[in-house]
Amino acid sequence: MELTLREIPDFLPPWSYACLGGERRDLARRTAARRAFVQLKLGFTRAAALVGGPAGIALQRQVCHASEPMELWILQGRLLAALPEESARQQAGELSALLAQALARPAQTAPR
Repeated sequence: MELTLREIPDFLPPWSYACLGGERRDLARRTAARRAFVQLKLGFTRAAALVGGPAGIALQRQVCHASEPMELWILQGRLLAALPEESARQQAGELSALLAQALARPAQTAPR
């Protein structure tokens, strides 16, 4: 009896099951990091919207083009300096908390 490709069931080889667990954990970590970055970028976007004039537009553009948390961390000083006095204190605490969350290393899990 000879099997053709159509008759062979589409099962993953046994060794691939061990590989899938790591990929799922990595996917969960990447997803959590991406969510933290999106929250961080939204916080910076809200803060940059409070800055008026050409400086505000330039800050909004820089926030929009940021692709890593570190870029926003570098931008934090300029953004806080440009904010009105009453908004700066409130935004400083929020942005610091968001930066800490986005830059925190995810907990390492032991392979099972």
